[in-house]
Parts: sequence; structure tokens; C-alpha cells
Amino acid sequence: MDRRLFRILFAAVAAVAVSGCVSEEHDRHDPVVTLAFDPVMQVHVRSSEASETDADALSVGVCAWKLVEGQAWSADRGVAEVFLPASRLVHDGHFWHTQPHVDWPSAGNTLTCIGFAPFGAVAVCDQTRGVVFEGVDATTDPGDLRYTEPQADRVKLHNGGVVNLPLLPALCQVEFRVRSKGETETTFFVRRIVLDAINCRGSFQSLPSPAWELSGDPGALPLFEGEFQLTDVPQSIVAARRVIPQPLHSTLTVDYEYLTPTGSRIQQSETVGPLEKMLYPGYSYTFTLAVGHDGVEVLPENPAQNSESQKVS
Repeated sequence: MDRRLFRILFAAVAAVAVSGCVSEEHDRHDPVVTLAFDPVMQVHVRSSEASETDADALSVGVCAWKLVEGQAWSADRGVAEVFLPASRLVHDGHFWHTQPHVDWPSAGNTLTCIGFAPFGAVAVCDQTRGVVFEGVDATTDPGDLRYTEPQADRVKLHNGGVVNLPLLPALCQVEFRVRSKGETETTFFVRRIVLDAINCRGSFQSLPSPAWELSGDPGALPLFEGEFQLTDVPQSIVAARRVIPQPLHSTLTVDYEYLTPTGSRIQQSETVGPLEKMLYPGYSYTFTLAVGHDGVEVLPENPAQNSESQKVS
């Protein structure tokens, strides 16, 4: 009887041990993981202002939705459960987190995340329209408006629980450089430059595909007012301006002066153009003006300038 009792007790202990091993195995596959993010500033062209390490300069936000195993964002986003409403991210060590930190949902769930910046500029972030910037006004600097495509169907055991957020620019930039035509005996000064017709107001949404809706009629956008002495080397007269992507059909009005041999100034004003260019998000466009006694000229672009080949991979 003692041997039978021993065998029964041994089997019971073994069953408990096996049960414990199964529980530990389950825990190893469904650990508690803090949800973290890694915003990266994506640019299409290299410029003096943009880089892939500027995320600290922006106030980055994110939204996240949860789906159960077997569902996919592409087909089931309409039933996705909000896991994280619009939340500001804080650079906390190597990665970015919400404050307070939140954990990934349990195994068997996926997350889809959409990032944006600046946090305070976003009117809406939802699964239908994505990131929405409303009433953008480019007559003053609207800021570096950015969004991500949906980072879809992420699982917590991939990439250490970190979701990459490649922040794409919603705006583009235009820059104007000026030089004299090499008439060394005369000094030229630019006093004023106005882009005569451009849409400066509109709204943006990132889903179902990124798109701007322009509002109002094209109007004048003053670019420079003051006094800028020219040399025969092109110089940026003002910093690059962020503008709304659009088909550009405009002219430039340029007010300038030049010195006479007696030291007096002759004032001139000229309208030049047309400037015709398709302005795409994330690109920087440079226009160079040459000023001389015979007027103002928009110089031809370098064939490689503003081209698709300058996209950053």
C-alpha cells in the first residue's frame, strides 16, 4: 500500500509541475512589454533645415488602434478598437513613450499606429481620415507639419516592442536666390519681392491617401521687404518658405534700385515670369533671379534640381 500511495503522490506532484511549466511557457510568450516609439524625420530632398535627427525639435503625437488575431488593418480598420487616443510622446531615454507609459495589449492582438507632428496642430486623427490639419495658413510659417502612413498590424514581440514612426512632410518649401548680372560698375539693391499668385490656405488629410484641399483664390505672398545688396554670386535673400503643395502658376514682382555714378539711386519695378511648377510635398524648390540694367530674369534651373532623383532613400 505504501508503494501505491507513493506512486499516486508522485503522479500528482508531476502533474502540478507540468502544469507549472505550461504556465511559465505561456508567460514567456506573452510578457508585459512597454509600448515605445521611434520617430524618424523622413525627407525627400536634402536641405539645410531638414534631417533625420530632428524629431526632438518637434512635439510628436500618436494614435493607436487594436485588432484581434485574424483581422487586418487593410480590411478591418472600420471595426478597430481605439487603444490609444491622440497622445503626446516624450523622449524618454533611447525611445519615445506616452506619459504615463502604457503596455502592449495581450498576445493575439495587433496594433496599428499613426504618428503626427506638431501635436497641437492636428485637428483629427482617426482611422477614416488619418491625420487632419485644418485651416492651414502659409502666409505665416505654419510649422513643419508631418504625418505617418499607418504602421499597420504590429505585434509586441517584434522589434522589442518599438514602433517606428517615419514622419513625412505634408508641406513643401520654396527658396529664392538673387544675384546681379555681373555688371561690376553698378551696385544693385533688391527692396521687395512678391510672389503674385499662390494658394496659401487649405486643409490636409492623410487617408485614404495624402491630399490637400485648397481654399480661396490665389493671392499675393510677400517674400522679402528691406534692402539687400547683390553680388554676382547667388545668395538666399530669405530663408526657405513652407508652402502648400499645388500647381504653381504665378509671376514675381521685384522692386530694386541701382546706384548712379553720382551716388543717387534709380528705382525700378518689374514683373517677371511666369513661374510654372508642380509643387510636391516634401520637396524644396529653388528659383534664382538675376538683376541688371536690362531688368530681372528668372534663370533656368539646374537639370538635376528638384528632381525625383534627389529623394532620400
